[in-house]
Amino acid sequence: RGNNGGWLWLLPPILAIDAVFTMAVPDKVEIQYASLTWLGQTLKLGRVDKLTLIFAQVFAIMSLAGMLFAMHVKDKLQHMMAALYVAGGFGCVFAGDFLTLFLFWELMSIGSTFLVFCNRTRESTLAAPRYLLYHTARGLLPLGGMLLRYNALGTFQFTPPAPATHQPHHCLTLP
Repeated sequence: RGNNGGWLWLLPPILAIDAVFTMAVPDKVEIQYASLTWLGQTLKLGRVDKLTLIFAQVFAIMSLAGMLFAMHVKDKLQHMMAALYVAGGFGCVFAGDFLTLFLFWELMSIGSTFLVFCNRTRESTLAAPRYLLYHTARGLLPLGGMLLRYNALGTFQFTPPAPATHQPHHCLTLP
């Protein structure tokens, strides 16, 4: 009571560090931990391989550093929005398909926009709508690319496109 939770805000990043540093992934293997069906699409929420694990470890350490840096902040809403941002970041790191990646990327933009707004100064209140507009416009570009890819391949999964079956047409032929 009466405080912002203090050291309790450090508990999630410490648990995340423990989880990602004790996670074992065999070489050249990808592990799927969780998935769910949403709007007829399978969202892969827990894809882990060696590269993912490195990024998760770095992100977990950064989240602890961020929470340590923010220990002096008394506003619980700012801590919650920072935690929402970190949750979106971990979702992006562990995403197993483009749609899941996009949803967690947008969750990060919501968290960061509210962090700007929660500062509650005149400047931050004026900047927050522009920040949200920028993030929304920026989010439409990858969404457009994902939809074009879905139209071409019929999937949001991280699969390589099929090789071209025709010879490329060259405008200029050299002797």
